[in-house]
Amino acid sequence: MTGSSGKARIWFGALLRSAVALASTLIILAIFGGATDVVLHVTRHTSSNSQTFNNIDVVDVVLDGDISVSVLGQTDGRTGVTVNAVDTSTVFDDPVRSTNVIGKTLYLTERCPDSRCTAQLTLMLNTHDRVNVIAGNALRLDQAVIDFSGVAGGATVQAAPGKLVVTGTVVTGAVLGAVECDTIEDCGGVSTTGAAAQAR
Repeated sequence: MTGSSGKARIWFGALLRSAVALASTLIILAIFGGATDVVLHVTRHTSSNSQTFNNIDVVDVVLDGDISVSVLGQTDGRTGVTVNAVDTSTVFDDPVRSTNVIGKTLYLTERCPDSRCTAQLTLMLNTHDRVNVIAGNALRLDQAVIDFSGVAGGATVQAAPGKLVVTGTVVTGAVLGAVECDTIEDCGGVSTTGAAAQAR
């Protein structure tokens, strides 16, 4: 009997040590898994790039998600368009951007897949170029700003939702959100829902 009791104690002792080792391993894996999840899904990184497209007269922009765009008309006689982009996202939520040129029209699209992704685009073009912007599915209005400045060629915008800011540009279209203009005449062709157009 003593031999059997000794063997039982040894067996239960080994079982207990195995259970403790297993529990410790699971705790360590949970800690590392949580840390990895934070790094991959919560920690955000920022990247930037710049592209120039020559011989452009018209720019068509389509934005999906929390993406802002500033369009700056230049009077230096340029015939091309420079696109500067700053993207902020996690490893799995990088924005998707595409550019195509057909004739003298630049087609620019960008999509942010979820709330962990934001982007800021800046377009520098000839003041006489024409710009068309369609934007939608933004989660935060302050991250979906469409800003026109000095675009004498005119602009159209369709944004739902979005915030339109206009300086020295005649704009037509529709905005679900907010509209701010340097003069109310510049935004006379913009229909709004949610907030009336107002002069700054």
